[in-house]
Amino acid sequence: MSSHDGTQETHESQESQGWVAGDPPVVVITGATGGLGAAIATACAERGFRLALVARTRSALEHLAAALPAQPGSTVTTVCADVSDMAAAAIAMQKIYADFGRIDVLIDNAGVEGPIGLTWEIPVEQWWEAVRVNTLSTVATVHAVIPLMARHGGGRVISISSAAGRHRWPTLSSYSVAKAAGITFIENIASEARPYGVLAFSLHPGIVATGLTTSALDETDSTDPWRRRRALWLREQIEAGRAVPLPRAVNSVLELATGPAADLSGRYLTVEDVALSR
Repeated sequence: MSSHDGTQETHESQESQGWVAGDPPVVVITGATGGLGAAIATACAERGFRLALVARTRSALEHLAAALPAQPGSTVTTVCADVSDMAAAAIAMQKIYADFGRIDVLIDNAGVEGPIGLTWEIPVEQWWEAVRVNTLSTVATVHAVIPLMARHGGGRVISISSAAGRHRWPTLSSYSVAKAAGITFIENIASEARPYGVLAFSLHPGIVATGLTTSALDETDSTDPWRRRRALWLREQIEAGRAVPLPRAVNSVLELATGPAADLSGRYLTVEDVALSR
């Protein structure tokens, strides 16, 4: 992606922000109570970041917040919200901004897997609902948070993506289509928001043995042939050594959140891409 004439100036302003050099950043994590979201939250808490955890289930949020390691000066707040609802996402981001006075990093991790099976055998309403939830979870939070980031010179948006959005995932087409939309959305946002100091990335964490992957692996004996097929494929990938260790995936997120990354803004990235950029 080409950049405008102010790329170098924006890069320098990003690297000189206080939250990069000294003050702990304010990090918002949506879908925080899922497997990957909770692991990211734990790693952020260990580093003393100020955290806002967002998810749909209050009890799960409270359990996660209580389990996080405490560091001097660190703060954790929880917001129960469905961020696929535009109004709810806006209210959530405004509340977080009011609590902390700024938002530095958004980790867009909310989403659902959606229906599994041959596309023409899935009711269109179910297929579209999965596309809607996954797409709006990204669009609504980014739409709400960028003006708040821009007030303080910028920030970073890390959208947890998938290779399914770059290539395909037959029998999970609603998930694949939504992730493709999310990747293109981030590409556009990165270009639009760069003059305001906001960087944006799509990160594919790889096959990580947590969250949706763990749930899927439990279905190797499912009576549903498509669920069984997906589970067996995932198991084959893991046994072939193609999985990504959870700590490595989390470290890639943190690298994009706090490290020099202006040259990567707008890109679809894998953990290997992030490692090579160091």
